[in-house]
Amino acid sequence: MTREGFRRHSQNFVIQSDECWGVINFQKSLYSSTNEKRFTVNVAIAAKRVLRFCGEASDEPPRHWMCHWQNRIGHFIPGSGDRWWTLSDEASYYPIFTEVEALLVEKAVPIIKHHLTEEQLLVLWSENIGGFEYPMLKHKSILLAERGNINHLPPVFERIREICRGSSANEGAEQHIALLKKRFCLTLQ
Repeated sequence: MTREGFRRHSQNFVIQSDECWGVINFQKSLYSSTNEKRFTVNVAIAAKRVLRFCGEASDEPPRHWMCHWQNRIGHFIPGSGDRWWTLSDEASYYPIFTEVEALLVEKAVPIIKHHLTEEQLLVLWSENIGGFEYPMLKHKSILLAERGNINHLPPVFERIREICRGSSANEGAEQHIALLKKRFCLTLQ
């Protein structure tokens, strides 16, 4: 990972640009037995402007679950989904290491390094690859407003309302939209 420009930070490998943080997180399962260790890999990107807007530090890497785009590495494997590995003894280490290393080099590192700008993160969001749509749309609306891309906000607000209408998230969605309108003096619907 260091060859790719990442540095170790706890159980994460992180990289940053002027605009974004990239995080590769090794998540251990809480349900591993004493003789086994199960883990998966989370891939995440956070926009520093969105971190600051939300009152979070932008000069240190966020935890993967606080990032604005995230996915499990298994979702980049065709025909797969969530992917967990189990280490049981030394014989299990090498094949798992080989598989995980290949996925990191071929999938995780390129997607993070290619999307470490606000512009490329917006592209990633528009492709709707990974993560839950409502939080992604909230973060996207913040970044669009921060960048002054006001004309791109109405369809985002519309989709947020469509997703949240009639659910327990509806009130929070309307508060989010009202906050952006107030903070950025928007006259949008």
